[in-house]
Amino acid sequence: MSYREEIELVPRNGHTLIVGIPGRISGCANQKEISLDDQVDHGKQVAREMFDGEIEFRKITTKGKGERLDRPELLEIKNWLKSDELDLLIVEDLGRLVRGPAAHRLCGIAVDHGTRVISPNDFIDTNNENWEDDVLDACKEHLKHNTHTSRRLKYKLMNRFKKYGGATPGLTAGYIKPDNAKSYSDWVKDEDAAVFIHEGLQILKRTLNGAAVAEYFNENGFSPGPNCKKDKWDGRMVLRFYRNPILKGFPQRGKTHSIKHHETGRRISVPNPNGPCYREEPHLAFFSPDDIDPVLEAIAEKNAHFKRKQNQNGVDSRSRVPKKRTRAFGQHATCFYCGCHYVWGGNGMTDNLMCSNSREWHCWNSIGFNGPKAAQKLLEVILDSLTTLDEIDPQFREIVQQAQAGGPEKLLARENQLNREEEEIAHERDKLKKLIRETDDFNSDFFSEMLSDLKNREKQLLLDRRALEHARSRQLNLPKSTLELKGILQHHLEDVDIHSHEFGDLIRELVPEIYVYQVRLIDGGHLLPRAKIRLNLAGSIPDAAASPELQQLLTRELTLDLFEPPQRELIRPEAIRLATVGMEQREIARQLECKPTQTAVYYALKLHRQMQEEGLSSPYVFLKEPPDDYKKLRRHKNKKYSFQVKAGYQRPPL
Repeated sequence: MSYREEIELVPRNGHTLIVGIPGRISGCANQKEISLDDQVDHGKQVAREMFDGEIEFRKITTKGKGERLDRPELLEIKNWLKSDELDLLIVEDLGRLVRGPAAHRLCGIAVDHGTRVISPNDFIDTNNENWEDDVLDACKEHLKHNTHTSRRLKYKLMNRFKKYGGATPGLTAGYIKPDNAKSYSDWVKDEDAAVFIHEGLQILKRTLNGAAVAEYFNENGFSPGPNCKKDKWDGRMVLRFYRNPILKGFPQRGKTHSIKHHETGRRISVPNPNGPCYREEPHLAFFSPDDIDPVLEAIAEKNAHFKRKQNQNGVDSRSRVPKKRTRAFGQHATCFYCGCHYVWGGNGMTDNLMCSNSREWHCWNSIGFNGPKAAQKLLEVILDSLTTLDEIDPQFREIVQQAQAGGPEKLLARENQLNREEEEIAHERDKLKKLIRETDDFNSDFFSEMLSDLKNREKQLLLDRRALEHARSRQLNLPKSTLELKGILQHHLEDVDIHSHEFGDLIRELVPEIYVYQVRLIDGGHLLPRAKIRLNLAGSIPDAAASPELQQLLTRELTLDLFEPPQRELIRPEAIRLATVGMEQREIARQLECKPTQTAVYYALKLHRQMQEEGLSSPYVFLKEPPDDYKKLRRHKNKKYSFQVKAGYQRPPL
């Protein structure tokens, strides 16, 4: 296809042709990264055929599924187009950009902003009058190819399973798959594992507790399957293992299938309404159905009340909601001691949160806190902070004006800072790869946590770069005064439901850091959760990320008590005031509004005397480790306990 034409191609900046070249591979095993270079080289060749002058190439090469509409690079490409800088956008075929009608929308944005789109393999050029028809035809063909291939593979694999037991999955614990195995008929039971599997069922029958079986498996060295992410059993893994019908000699296929979520383009796994297909392979059976089915039924009956309640329409309220999308504090608050996040359902209470690492016996901090009450307290703290904004209005206006004026020097400094962060991440990734190569017996959980941390930092770096690109392409959209900022935040906060996911999303923006630790009154008593929070009042303003000075001005570090004070501390200030005028303890008890006992007044006064003796202004002391005299906290005494800090975590200063 030749792109030479009668109308001469003229750069919009008058001297250099700006060409954007996106490249993508799906990341499958049979795809090579060198294909990305081939796509870029193809785009450069097309550009040089069209223009003989100076050309500046800008490229984005990524791995990801073409159907995914939430890929960060798509937003980056939109920013390219809306910057009014690109002369050409060359993509080998539109499927490399994105599959489906979204490609037509991107081409439309390009045309609106004066950028010409060329796809040589699809014979598309937006300079042609019928470019929209060509783009829609190409989108149709790409979607048709995906759908056809998916149906063909699903039918072929299911047919092989039904016909001769082919299309086997990853190996299950307790089985051996020879190197030349092509079907379930070639699999054999691991006789060495049989004794553990049978004894595990007996433990499960007696206790109806998967954790008890997990402890037995781990103590005796019976490992999970080779494809399992964890190298140690836990209760949930055990129950999934015994529910697998292959243990009864009936391997299955088709229990779930994937459907497309059209808003994001993601494929999600859901139960197959037609149910799974089974094959009878008696040589793989460890148990008969009569041996194991009654145990599984008893477990299901015992745990039935733990299931999520259905809504008014009889549907699970969390159906098709991502696990990461949760209420405020869930998977957001961080344990100060081990660095792991908090999860809902702490200590068996629906509205409580606790350290997720403590659940796995790797952290002693098992003290939970009430999520809705903590959310209400945090909301009040944020609203109180808004009242102090008027004091910094002059500095706020000055920083906003500087950011709006912004010059290239400031943007360049920000870009250099992001480049340094990117180099640090790349250096740490190389160190991790080297460590994996040099370590024979490494902890897979440890390395996966380190890799997850690097991915999170890369994700944040990408968001910061995106904000920088926004700043390059247009004037920043920032509140002009603290009064306007206050109005925006009050609008978001005052009518929000603290139980909603939307409130959780807002809190993650406004309070990016929540570290929960334990304190205790100096005279003993229960452990009490307290949080150190970093409040960023600019967190919900997208363009504020391009101005570190503005974020610094609007950031505060605060302390939030996630507990109600014990009665002796609650009445202490008023009890001291009444005691100083000579009132007796019994009379003080009658005068106080909450009507405490004389004993409570005695302990309040005693607490105050102890504070004076130790020269303390606060009755609370920080706990670095579990106290020996607190008998209710025994998790760290269990033989399963081993304290493990999240990979790469460093405790922040309090």
